[in-house]
Amino acid sequence: MPYAHEIRVTWGDCDPARIVYTARIPWFALDAINAWWEGHLGQGWFQLELDRNVGTPFMHMSLDFRAPVTPRHRLICEVAPTRLGTSSIAFRVNGLQNGTLCFEGRFVCVFTVANEFRKRAAPDDIRALVEPLLEPDEA
Repeated sequence: MPYAHEIRVTWGDCDPARIVYTARIPWFALDAINAWWEGHLGQGWFQLELDRNVGTPFMHMSLDFRAPVTPRHRLICEVAPTRLGTSSIAFRVNGLQNGTLCFEGRFVCVFTVANEFRKRAAPDDIRALVEPLLEPDEA
C-alpha cells in the first residue's frame, strides 16, 4: 500500500487560470518523497545528507498530467518505491484530489557519498527497509 502524504493546496500555488502553477507539481511530488523517507526511515533528505553523508540526487523525473490541481480539495500524494538497484532507487508518486488522479510521476535517485558527490551502493539499512516495500510500477 503506498504511503499517503497530504498537501494543502493554496491560492498562492495557482496561476491566472486558477489551477496549480505547473512548476508546483514537481515540488509537491518531491515533498511527498521526502515525507516518505521521514515516515519510513525517520530521516528526510536533510538528515541523510548532513548526518549520514548519504546523498540522493535525482537522475530522472517525469510527470504525466491527468486533471487540474486546484485549492478546492486536499492533494493526496501516494508514494511507493518501485525499484531498488545497486546504487539507485525509483519512486512512483500519484497525486489525487477528491478521488481523481491528477498526475502520475516517476522519479529516480542515485545514492552518493554526499560530501564527495560520488556514486555509492545503497546503504544496507536502507536496502533492508526498502526491499519489502517495493511495489510494481504500473506505468
